[in-house]
Amino acid sequence: MYASVCICVYLGFMPAAISAQEAPTVAPNAVTTPAPTPTLNPTQNQMDGATTLHGFDEPRTYVVKAGDTLLTVALETGLDLADVYCAVAPAFQREQPLVIGDVLSIPPASTRCHQVVEGETLALIAAHYGVTPDAIVHVVWNQLAFTDTQMLTPGIHLRIPATDGIPSANGEAGADLAWMLQQPVQAMAFVGYAVGGAQPAPAEAPVPENWPFGSGNFRWPTYGWLSQDYSSAHRALDIAAPLGTLVTAADRGVVIRAGWNDQGYGNFVVIDHNIDYVTLYAHLSEIFVAEGQVVAPGQPLGRIGSTGNSTGPHLHFEIRDFGRLTDPIPLLVR
Repeated sequence: MYASVCICVYLGFMPAAISAQEAPTVAPNAVTTPAPTPTLNPTQNQMDGATTLHGFDEPRTYVVKAGDTLLTVALETGLDLADVYCAVAPAFQREQPLVIGDVLSIPPASTRCHQVVEGETLALIAAHYGVTPDAIVHVVWNQLAFTDTQMLTPGIHLRIPATDGIPSANGEAGADLAWMLQQPVQAMAFVGYAVGGAQPAPAEAPVPENWPFGSGNFRWPTYGWLSQDYSSAHRALDIAAPLGTLVTAADRGVVIRAGWNDQGYGNFVVIDHNIDYVTLYAHLSEIFVAEGQVVAPGQPLGRIGSTGNSTGPHLHFEIRDFGRLTDPIPLLVR
């Protein structure tokens, strides 16, 4: 999910004239473009024995900890909330507790998670996803030995393998980001790629300092280039920017995670806005906030880095609505 980078033209966010108080963290004429850093930046967490990181289409596991829920597992692993079932067991149901110490097998990013409904057969499901019934049966996790026409048990979850037409999260586009970061900001080809910072953010109504509720008006969390857009294979935005560029809170909320993640995010921050939205900021080089802290919109959270599974300095930015990964673009202030 993080190793794939494509150049996505998004013409709706061209920088505009702004007042001094609305100036972006990094203005276009102040940006330099260093060469990208290595995929992994060693941190104290890694030196202290954090697990080896894998690409999101390689085998990964997650060990259930005390206090884990389907949502915390989703946040830690990058899965959509609906896909966490395909990390636990085919017959796992929402009302069941997660068992501390259980080792979950995280499905590859290119795998779809399907919940069987009444009357579905293996043949019908296979046809819906454009795969063969044998391809689904051969996924050992599914524990299937059914004929094509036999009814499946409603409520169970199946992993559906990707077809050749489904983009994989592992691509060869890392070179695109490396090339992008070496270009001068004023290059004409990049006028349409610049995002964040230049849009005037709505004034926040006066609230107590410890007010934990967001407004639902999300600001761009940094200024840079949209190096990867939201898609079925990458349910987030990647914003490329020089190392050390400030990353700020998209809206008011409470920090529920701040630290190292060994599932590929590297140093990351997660904010619960307490209005059904959660935002996530990954691959940071530094973190300025602590768990339990209330942050205001625009408050610095950390700096752009390349920690975890990263092809170069950028921010991986997610918005979840009721735990489900959603396209940030329509929600960001324009």
